[in-house]
Amino acid sequence: MMMIIKVFYTVYAWIVNVALWSSGYVVSIVSTIGIKDKENKYNSIERKFTQISFRLLGINFDVKGLENIPENEPVIFVSNHQSFIDVKLSIAAIPRNFSFISKDILFKIPLLGKYMRTSGHIGIRRSDERNAYGTLNEVIKKLDGGKSIIFFPEGTRSENGELGKFKRGISMVILKSGRRVIPTAIMGSRGYLPKSSILSNPGYRDIGFRFGKPIEFPKVDKEDRELSMDVVVKVRSEVSKLLYN
Repeated sequence: MMMIIKVFYTVYAWIVNVALWSSGYVVSIVSTIGIKDKENKYNSIERKFTQISFRLLGINFDVKGLENIPENEPVIFVSNHQSFIDVKLSIAAIPRNFSFISKDILFKIPLLGKYMRTSGHIGIRRSDERNAYGTLNEVIKKLDGGKSIIFFPEGTRSENGELGKFKRGISMVILKSGRRVIPTAIMGSRGYLPKSSILSNPGYRDIGFRFGKPIEFPKVDKEDRELSMDVVVKVRSEVSKLLYN
């Protein structure tokens, strides 16, 4: 019986998400006619429509630590990664326009790819070092332009919910940009949609977000491996505290 409920709920979730994403896209196109810089408008509209979709799906957000997100400056959100929907959940929960990094294959999908580019999100080919370096520069350019960024430095979704190792690439962005880091923990998304399943579980619709206090590191132009490793260790430690305490 539970499997049947999951199937019907998942179909309903797809209908809701596709319908509202499409509606939001149309509203974004119409409302930005004649506007050169469309990113922030697209992001704000996506947040509203995403929040509506999650309300219709019965997802409950418990968000704490919003006061730790500084106003009027771009920041780097660094979060754990448990589910395919973590980005959409972040869009709904974080009261700040931000860009995220995704596999470049998504940018090749008609409509979706154009939407993601217009929204200011960034594609990366992880196997291509030159592409990764270009992505690094693009991320820093976004930050310098006043746009926040969200990173999931584990690189993949957790199988068991435990916090995995952080990839060192995140430290390069932090140190070269000089922007403050907001450690972030997402709780409950794995129960709702685990990596091992394509079915959403309506029995796990309570999602928690925790934002830690800003962490500041020195801005450096040259790569310093020891400092880079220290950054990774400290940021991961702060995310871990939010996740398990």
